[in-house]
Amino acid sequence: MSTNQRDWRLFGAATFCYAFGFAVYNGLFQNFFREVLHGGPGQLGMLESLREVPGLLTAFTAGTLALIAETRIGSLALLISALGIAATGYATAYWPLVAITVFWSIGMHLWFSLSPAITLALADGKEGGRHLGRMAGIGAVAVLVGLAVTRAVKPYVAYRDLFVAAGTLIFIAGVCASFLSRRQRPKDRPRLLLRREYNLFYWLTFLEGCRRQIFGTFAPFVLIVVYGAKVETMLTLALVNAAVSTFAAPVIGRWIDRLGERTMLTFYYVVLIAVFAGYAIVPMVGVLYAFYMVDNLLFAFAIGITTYLNGIIRPDEMTPTLTMGTTMNHVAAVIVPVTGGVLWKTVGDFRIPFWIGIGVVLLSLAAARRIPVRRAAAQGIIGE
Repeated sequence: MSTNQRDWRLFGAATFCYAFGFAVYNGLFQNFFREVLHGGPGQLGMLESLREVPGLLTAFTAGTLALIAETRIGSLALLISALGIAATGYATAYWPLVAITVFWSIGMHLWFSLSPAITLALADGKEGGRHLGRMAGIGAVAVLVGLAVTRAVKPYVAYRDLFVAAGTLIFIAGVCASFLSRRQRPKDRPRLLLRREYNLFYWLTFLEGCRRQIFGTFAPFVLIVVYGAKVETMLTLALVNAAVSTFAAPVIGRWIDRLGERTMLTFYYVVLIAVFAGYAIVPMVGVLYAFYMVDNLLFAFAIGITTYLNGIIRPDEMTPTLTMGTTMNHVAAVIVPVTGGVLWKTVGDFRIPFWIGIGVVLLSLAAARRIPVRRAAAQGIIGE
């Protein structure tokens, strides 16, 4: 077996185990928070905001580890996540839970920023969209299995034991990542990077963070609070979404390679406008369930933002640029949910965040139209 084949298998295993473990955590956390710690919505909102703060600091955190190879940082990030998630069930009060959550969130955000760069390094510059889509597909399978297993065993297993199981899976992912070969000389990677020529990538990433937070925070809340969707219904939607993503993500990745980022992102944003408008004006819950699943299907189209960067990036600048993009993305993750919630409460209309979302997507559409039709054109711009 070649070194590259071995690395792909290890990375695929790490991707699967991490996604499986995190799906178990996500499927349990809110019920644990309410049933065991008796937390209220205000505490939950503060916890979610604090959990996203490490995303703002990702570029700086990665910079302090600049002398370590990307694969080693990825392994360390997974081990941090594993310890924190396994410890979640042992929290008996609110502030210890906040501390544990922020701790594992540091690892999670590092892994999120590094895993696309590791994927593209393993791809050796060939068919980046297909490989990113393939990894997304592996993650989707793991989420599907994780949600199904959690739903099946929860009546018989305590929260604490399930969180330990989730942490164990993520620990295994970290061990797999530790055996990956080094793909980049550490001394060639700058500690922190902000280049003018990558402004379009930064802007698209920031807007994507805004739109994901608006929909991810308020769409399920509307279904539950306004339309009375039960927990079983939301879990079923999550399972269906995971199943669809399993097949859709690799296909979408191939389309991006074939048709280009400009075409695919344009389609993505046009459909998103319809989804946001649906939540603002359509009062039929069945239609909104369909929109909820469409948004999840569209999630993979955002791969095009990363492959666009891959087409214009200078040698050895992928990781610091992605981590800077992650930081900008999380400016939105910290601010948008609080702002949207305040406007919803002040105006007394749940549609307000979705109208704002339409504005964000329109800005994204305008930005996507600035992507050159050919990547060769984009590379030519760098040299000018």
